[in-house]
Order: sequence, then C-alpha cells, then structure tokens
Amino acid sequence: MLPVPNSTASYWRSDRHWLDEHHSTAHLPTETDIVIIGTGIAGVSTAYHLVNSIKKNGEARQPSILLLEARQVCSGATGRNGGHIKKLPSTIGGLIQAHGRSNAGDIAEFVRANIYAVKRVIEKENIDAEAELRRSFDVPLTEDDARVITREFEELLEDGFPLMQDVGYVGEKFAERITSIDGAKAALSTPALSLWPYKFVTQLLERVLSTGNANLQTNTPVTAIETTHNGGYTVKTNRGDVKTPTLVLATNGYTAGLLPQYKNVITPIKGTASHITVPPDTARPPPYLSNTYNIRYAPNRVDYLNPRPDGGIVVGGGKWTYEGQRELWYDVYDDSTLIEPARHYFDGLMQRHFRGWEGSGATTESVWTGIMGVTTDSLPHIGKVPGTSGQYVLAGYNGGGMTMAFLAALGVARMITEGISFEETGVPECMRTTQERLDG
Repeated sequence: MLPVPNSTASYWRSDRHWLDEHHSTAHLPTETDIVIIGTGIAGVSTAYHLVNSIKKNGEARQPSILLLEARQVCSGATGRNGGHIKKLPSTIGGLIQAHGRSNAGDIAEFVRANIYAVKRVIEKENIDAEAELRRSFDVPLTEDDARVITREFEELLEDGFPLMQDVGYVGEKFAERITSIDGAKAALSTPALSLWPYKFVTQLLERVLSTGNANLQTNTPVTAIETTHNGGYTVKTNRGDVKTPTLVLATNGYTAGLLPQYKNVITPIKGTASHITVPPDTARPPPYLSNTYNIRYAPNRVDYLNPRPDGGIVVGGGKWTYEGQRELWYDVYDDSTLIEPARHYFDGLMQRHFRGWEGSGATTESVWTGIMGVTTDSLPHIGKVPGTSGQYVLAGYNGGGMTMAFLAALGVARMITEGISFEETGVPECMRTTQERLDG
C-alpha cells in the first residue's frame, strides 16, 4: 500500500517549491540517526522540532535526519485538504459522548493551542503562506439541526466547557446576514487559521534543511521496515536500504502498509475537494468572504469552505453523493482518479448558497482527491509504537491533521531528543497509540 503516481492535481500544489522533487544527496546514506517517513505537516513539523530541540539542548554532536517521501514534498493529505485549522464547535457534544468530558476538553484545548502555535512559527520563521487568523462559522441549514447545536451550545456554556470562551452564537434572525449563507438557521463561530498548507510545509522544510542536519529524498517510497539484530531498523526503499535506530512514521492513511499492526485500525479513505474561481471580467463581482465555513445541510452532510485572499474558494465535501458506494472511497488509497458522483458536485455551489454570488459567474476551476486516515475510535495514533524501541507514529487524523499535527510532532520530537514520557508531551492522553487501542 504505497502512494500512487500521477495523483490528481491539487490547487495547493499549483505553485511548486524548488524542494518539491529534491534530493539533498545523489545517493541515500546507508546509515542515519533518525529517519522520518512522510513530508506532510506531521513529518516536516517533526523534523523542524527535532532540529530546534537539538539546538536548544546544545548537543555537541548533531544527529543526522533523513526525510523520505514516496512522491513529492507535501503531495499527500496536507497538500490536498481545506487549508485551515479549526475545531468544529458542533462536534464537541459527540466528543464528550464518545470519550468523556475530560478528554473532549483536552482535545479542544489541544486544537486551540495548535492554531496559535502554527501562527507563531509562521511569524517567527517569516513564512509566506497567506496565513490569516479568522472566524469560522458552522452553519446549519435545517431547523432541527439548528435546535440541536443551539441546545448543545447553551449546555456547554452553562457547564463552563473550556473552548466556549472562543465560541460565538448567532440566532436565526441575523444568521443569513452575518454568514452570507442563504437559509442559515443559526451559526456558531470560532477562531480558525486559514493558510496555504503546501507553502507552509515547504518553507518550513526549507528552514530545516538550512541547518545542515537534514537530508531530503523525494520519489523514494519505503517498501518495508525490518528490525535488525541490535534493535534498530533497516528501512528498505526503491533506491536502497538505510539503517537507523530511530524511525518516525508520519504516514497517515498509508501507515498499515508499513506497520501491519495498524491494519483495520487506521484505514485509508478517499475524499474530494475543489477550487472555485470568479472570472476577472464578471459583470457582477461577488462580495469578498473573510470567514471560513462548515455548511451543515444535515448532521452528517457537511461541506467546508476556505475563501482565499485572491477571491477564490477552496471547497471540500460532497461525501453523500457517493457514500453508499463504499468501494469508491473506503479502504482506498488511490488519489489518481476523481470520485465520479462528486465530479460536478461543486459546480454552482457558491451561487446556490451565498448571498450576492447568484450572478457572479463562479466556476469550478479544478477538482481533486486525497487520502485521509480514519481510526476505529476517531482519534489519531501518536507516540511510540507499542512493543518497539525507537519507532514512533503520527497518523490517523480522521481528516483533522492540520488541527493536531504540529504540536503532536513537537511531542514526538521531545520524546526522541529529551527522552520524556508521553505524559510530558502535552498531547492528550487519549491520542496515545497503545496496544489496547490496537487490539480494539
């Protein structure tokens, strides 16, 4: 189970960075201190935190880091997502029901911390990723759904749930006017960071490589991992083998292909997103949208929208158009084709739902697919792989990797460089990968 070649063309990858298909050296090293598999936000953030932790600790010998990527940099889920970091306030009730109030609170606080951690590193490293701190609206379009999220909001507010100090509520009277969505029955708003994920990851990777401690090898798929007699690992690739004592798998939906114990625990699923544009010569320019959105047509029918600074819109979703045909999306890791029932779903979406867009002439400029990793308990697997020494995993984000990966990577990097326990990482305990979770 490897990423396939010739993946569909994502809008985020339309402006390629010079590192996109880079080889730091002509040949693979035969040995290295740390191997990271995957160059999405999880893998590159791990490398970034490793080099900074090493520098901070003032180690005399700088460990060598090798980043291996099956295709191009950030060509997986991170380069194909919605491009924003937020916690859906309308999902908190479900988190409490599934995982308890304490865990739900930890998850909400962790997502909030990730928003501001990514914002800080963008500012610190002077990364040009079109990042904007915005408000994001969850907007129900049915009265029944509006009643449910209104009741949950009121209950969480009364209960003093941690995230609620950031959440705003808009009733039906002003919901359409404030959100610009026709038929809005209510709205919840929360902070969100909108950004260009590919630009963020590639420029962060550029900072990593500038330290001289890291080696990037793209178009180098890992085909197998073998344990050596001394407890280390041989990482087998199409270009040769590399030995390492420390291995980080930031492989999300592809994880089970290298770690069989995650089979049926992290499952690849295929999703769809699009880029909608307005003709520059349109006679009726639409209003600029400065917020991001989740439009709730029904509790299990949700689209996400991320307006871009240039007036274009990234929209993802439409799952219900193909959900009944599981063979099209469930346990699927091929993102080289579109999901046919959703191919034209995004056409006219802005005209159907947004005030002032009716005569805009907005068209679907591109549609693409991507592979996410979903887990049996809807929580990611972070930390040391059970029963191993020196093997770590960051995977299974259930479509929410942007909301968690940066600080999850910090936790794993500190486990490697500082030898701290998982409890000391700041990552919610419920996200720790354990044998109990693997056993189901």
